[in-house]
Amino acid sequence: MIKASYYDMHIHLYEYKDPEKAVATPDTVLVAVSDDLDSLMKTIELSKSYDNVIPCAGYHPWNFRNNGSLSEAEQVARLAYRYDINCVGEVGLDKKFVPRSTLPAQVRVLKTFLDLARETNSYVTIHSPNAWRDVLTLLVESGVEKAMFHWYTGPLNLIDEIVSKGYYISINPAIMIQEKHVKVAEYTPLEYIVFESDGPYVYRGMELNPGLIPKSISTVAGLKQTSVEVVRETAARNSIRLLYG
Repeated sequence: MIKASYYDMHIHLYEYKDPEKAVATPDTVLVAVSDDLDSLMKTIELSKSYDNVIPCAGYHPWNFRNNGSLSEAEQVARLAYRYDINCVGEVGLDKKFVPRSTLPAQVRVLKTFLDLARETNSYVTIHSPNAWRDVLTLLVESGVEKAMFHWYTGPLNLIDEIVSKGYYISINPAIMIQEKHVKVAEYTPLEYIVFESDGPYVYRGMELNPGLIPKSISTVAGLKQTSVEVVRETAARNSIRLLYG
């Protein structure tokens, strides 16, 4: 178990030209997602080089904007078994940015990774624009116990169902500029909130990175009318439960 004050539960570390900058964020564990076979191998190598990096194996739905490969997705899942990786992601369904015609293939891939997560008791980091309920249904049907809805922007009332199943919602630095993210943070019980950067993604001119997580925590503390330390400690416990519970 890797303990720290801060947990970045979703970062694309392999995309950084200089990953050392992200890895060097003080007292922070980085949960590094992958999107395909190449990024998985890069992420595994980064996890070997840095003690505070946890690798995740995934196949991003956006691959299906460019003729995604079912065989590649299955190869990624097999490698997760081989390397004993206990984090699955980034995976999910996307009805917003990916053609609806690819949905059957997206579902097939997601089910493959949910089976992997169930069999290995792994944490799943979920991407699901405009497919929030679809993914929640598949999570429950698959028997996956540990999942986080990454950068949730879905209906607020669906959060009640998500947390009732023991799943979590992630908050990232977009909370400083995205009104919907503020509403999601206000609505979600603190006991089901974790934090992420989604770095190095640039959102409305803001370069998301793990160094901004303390500011995200401070923002949530203000919304919840509690102390920064309460939010930080609760989020750390939630993160540990997802990763190691």
